[in-house]
Amino acid sequence: MIKTNDFLKYTVKLNIEYENYFRLIYETKYLLEARLGPDKKFLAYHSIYANSRRKAVKKAVQWFWKEFKGLLGSANEVMTVDDPHCEVVYDDDFACNDLGNKYLEEDIIEQIIEESNGELIRDTSKGSENHPPNCFKRVKRRRKKNALLAPRITQTPGGAIFYRMTEAPQVTEDGKIVQRRKIKNVKLASKSLDKALREIARRKLDRHEDADVEEDSINGNGDLKEAA
Repeated sequence: MIKTNDFLKYTVKLNIEYENYFRLIYETKYLLEARLGPDKKFLAYHSIYANSRRKAVKKAVQWFWKEFKGLLGSANEVMTVDDPHCEVVYDDDFACNDLGNKYLEEDIIEQIIEESNGELIRDTSKGSENHPPNCFKRVKRRRKKNALLAPRITQTPGGAIFYRMTEAPQVTEDGKIVQRRKIKNVKLASKSLDKALREIARRKLDRHEDADVEEDSINGNGDLKEAA
């Protein structure tokens, strides 16, 4: 039964080894629509309806294991799902492990790699039955950067806010440094900038900021973000 919101059609393609096809027959499982291709492999097709390619791939994998129970090997070695609605597109947020970007046909894989301008290559790892490999992997792992909310205050991609406090200010005598500035990143309980500012003042984490400003003025550097 098709749900009312599963209105998009996707085609699952099975590329079955010659021996595995007859193993299905031996187990009294028949793919009457399967046809022998020029590479001595049987090709069969199955329609899936879903509201996105991600959902279609999930349904296809569930159907594959329920229908064949491992007789054809791993799904990623036999099955692909088409992309008739052009949902697989490379951009800055492209995730290799997203289910919607898996089980792609070869021409789409080549297209995405070309669009990535060297950011992606083909994932040639074998994976496992429960964790099949992705179609792609990044040449270099992307590092998520912290956001600068205010001077000394940063927020991680996970939402944690840190204050870069001065544990001990820099001390100079006769133009020579006798004590270097000591910096420490302190995790705050606050989840917003306004609350973080109040928490910093309440905990007196900024008690050495005036000394920092004075020292930076002597050194000709008034930018607190560069104080270290």
